[in-house]
Order: sequence, then C-alpha cells, then structure tokens
Amino acid sequence: MTAPEDPRARFRALPDPVPLTDTVESLDTSTLPETDESEDRARMLREAGGA
Repeated sequence: MTAPEDPRARFRALPDPVPLTDTVESLDTSTLPETDESEDRARMLREAGGA
C-alpha cells in the first residue's frame, strides 16, 4: 500500500512567473466619461431588474 499524498505538497513550490507579454494593460480610470440622463435611467433600471 502506498502512503497517501500530502495535500499541502502542491503549495511547496512557486508557479512560473507570468511573462509581461501575457499581462493586461490597465486603463486610466481617474476621469469618468460624460453620461446623459437617459443612460443613467437605463442603468438604474437594468440594475433594479427592470426593462
């Protein structure tokens, strides 16, 4: 009979680092785009589960 595997064994080594080519570029979120009142109403209705 073989000994049971240690469930913590997979945490003993770090994964390979992620190359920069596989990373995602972030967006500037300091300024919000202009919205009009109809978009605000549509968003409110969507979030409330309405039309």
